[in-house]
Amino acid sequence: MDIKIEAIQHQNQEQLRDYYEGKLQEKYGNYDFIKSIDVKVVNEKNDMRRVSLQIKPEKGTMLYATHSAINENKALTEVIRKMNTQMEKYKEVHYHGRSKNSIKNQ
Repeated sequence: MDIKIEAIQHQNQEQLRDYYEGKLQEKYGNYDFIKSIDVKVVNEKNDMRRVSLQIKPEKGTMLYATHSAINENKALTEVIRKMNTQMEKYKEVHYHGRSKNSIKNQ
């Protein structure tokens, strides 16, 4: 799995990369169907931080989620929560759904 992190103007680039890569590997490292993860961290107005997460699975279309919060860690946690919902739907359609359809056809 390829993880790319873009965080222009972030104070601690190395710490940010290490933390995000660890967190994403822990969360999505067991999913063989994930080919790449792109993360973008942006400083917005009013001291808000926006974290965007884009996952390219083996099959299907790109999955995307974003969240803004004053606390960057909170934004990351929430964007992962949003992505988890999409991942569950993806797995249901592409992996669990096949077994249900094959049982119905027998």
